[in-house]
Amino acid sequence: MSEHHVYFAIFGFDHDPAQLDVLMGQSADDYWREGESFSITVPEARRRENRWILSSQLDETASHSDHFEKLLLKLNRIAAQLDSLPDDYRYGIGVSHYFFMDDPTFYLPSEILDGFQALGFEISFDQLGLDHGSGN
Repeated sequence: MSEHHVYFAIFGFDHDPAQLDVLMGQSADDYWREGESFSITVPEARRRENRWILSSQLDETASHSDHFEKLLLKLNRIAAQLDSLPDDYRYGIGVSHYFFMDDPTFYLPSEILDGFQALGFEISFDQLGLDHGSGN
């Protein structure tokens, strides 16, 4: 069993993230506003920047391949808008993939990788494994 979170975010701007809905031609799935509380459980933790976020919107137990495929479909619909973002805006894809097994594997079909690269995203993966016996 594993849990996934796959999303695309635009950040590095100083206005209300909802204003990007017009430029992107669709509403975000989530917005982060600088200074907002990060969570109810730790209200003193504050967001440090504005973000406009599209996510796969799949359940966190769906396969990582399904998450990436769904996000790619959403990004393909706004490819022209991505090209028109101001140069000082930053954006990228965020992934959290939590493995609950001894030998995790991570595989994405070449069609999905090619699709992200066609949109101008550099693809690289780092994997951190914590050994429960090492005290980490």
